Amino acid sequence: MKRIIFILFAFIITFSSSCNKWLDVKPENEQISDSYWSNKEEVEAVLGAAYVKMQQSVQLMLVWGEARGNGLSLGGFINNDLQRFKSFDVIPSNSFVKWSNFYSIINYANMVIRYAPEVVAKDPSFNEATMRSYLSEAYYLRALAYFYIVRNFKDAPLILEPYMDDQTSFEIATSTSAQIFTQIISDLQQSIGSSKEFWPTVWETKGRVTKWAVYATLADVYLWTEQYDLAIEACDKVLNSGRVGLIQGKVNTKNNWFTIFSPGNSNEGIFEIQFDFTKNQTNSLVSWFGSSYNWIISPLMVARFQQNPDDIRGLGASYSGVDFKVWKYLGSEGGTTIPRQNSDQNWILYRMADIYLMKAEAYVMKGAGHYQEALDLVSAVRARAGITQPLSIASNQLEMLNIVLNEKALEFIGEGKRWYDLLRVGKRNNYEYKDYLIEQVLLGTAGGSSPIIRSKLLNNNSHYLPIHIDELKSNRLLVQNPYYDSLN
Repeated sequence: MKRIIFILFAFIITFSSSCNKWLDVKPENEQISDSYWSNKEEVEAVLGAAYVKMQQSVQLMLVWGEARGNGLSLGGFINNDLQRFKSFDVIPSNSFVKWSNFYSIINYANMVIRYAPEVVAKDPSFNEATMRSYLSEAYYLRALAYFYIVRNFKDAPLILEPYMDDQTSFEIATSTSAQIFTQIISDLQQSIGSSKEFWPTVWETKGRVTKWAVYATLADVYLWTEQYDLAIEACDKVLNSGRVGLIQGKVNTKNNWFTIFSPGNSNEGIFEIQFDFTKNQTNSLVSWFGSSYNWIISPLMVARFQQNPDDIRGLGASYSGVDFKVWKYLGSEGGTTIPRQNSDQNWILYRMADIYLMKAEAYVMKGAGHYQEALDLVSAVRARAGITQPLSIASNQLEMLNIVLNEKALEFIGEGKRWYDLLRVGKRNNYEYKDYLIEQVLLGTAGGSSPIIRSKLLNNNSHYLPIHIDELKSNRLLVQNPYYDSLN
């Protein structure tokens, strides 16, 4: 782990006004130290810094979750590192294999967990209930950051204490993926008790940790750890919450599904990383999908949308018909050619359609006796999209999983999920469905490169990223993923 002086470039949180986001007002930079923790505002600032680091991590969330899948293809202006990432030709110096952003989130969370309880005795305005609410957010953010790390690197250092300055030695060996998943589940469970069902404003309810974000993430983690009853139970907590719901797909002639993305923060949203142009909080989604043109929808997904012309998520919504750009991030509304004025779209981590389809996947894994329940959930998402063609129960588990994952692929184009879905299913039951993973990836690759990519994917270690060479230099206890060891 890099030895870093952590500079507090954080934010005073404004809870009282729905017009102000809590990431707006910046105090002067200040090094975080033991003497820093004296009042509530300082706790809020560090917690706010973790959310800001999440804003800065959206590109990695996109690349890690989509580049190796089959939902997106490369567009016009592509740098070499992105090209190599997409073609499974990653080396340890690739700029997209840096995990430092997520360890920064972890460190900010560790600081809050370590020091916030001490502030209660120092600041009368910082009561126990508020402190526990902040701890709930910190535990969740730490779990979420580790969830990204473990899905992409498998084994990684498990750090549960803050490191405050460059005098701290952080040469630490990796923990196994099983150990990291155990910690993730523990943190999420720790988060639930004091998590809020809602916040005073809409943007906070969608953009800060709530009980429903915790349960949604737990359901996802339980799918990865093959605990299907617990995944269903977590999904049911969200489904029965009364706080979020699957919004209507079409209202009169309006494509209401598109409001999930523009303006965002819909009733369907569970957890969205917030951006607001009026507060100087922007992202590069318009650049990545529009002007710089890194990503377009893949021909495979265009063909799948064309199988159901009534699907309101297809042409004019998920993608534009002329250049196949991903319109959900570029347009002001579906079915028009009016672009967004500003690049301040929220990045959606979880929404209600996730819950329906994660629960469907868990039902499939419970056996043939639950296939109808799974199909009903998939059919509900399809019906919302305007698809009238009915589905039939498949004859085996893999075919049923393919039904679920195909629906997820269409519903969540470009939302950072496709590679994870393929990897999770492919590696399940000790890589029982490895051939499915490889076949699906190859459907999204150019024909000439398919044999090379197939040969790479036969090695299970290639499914994970290399540790960046800078990390290996600064932490001598790290051991490179053996697939990339000769490339250091």
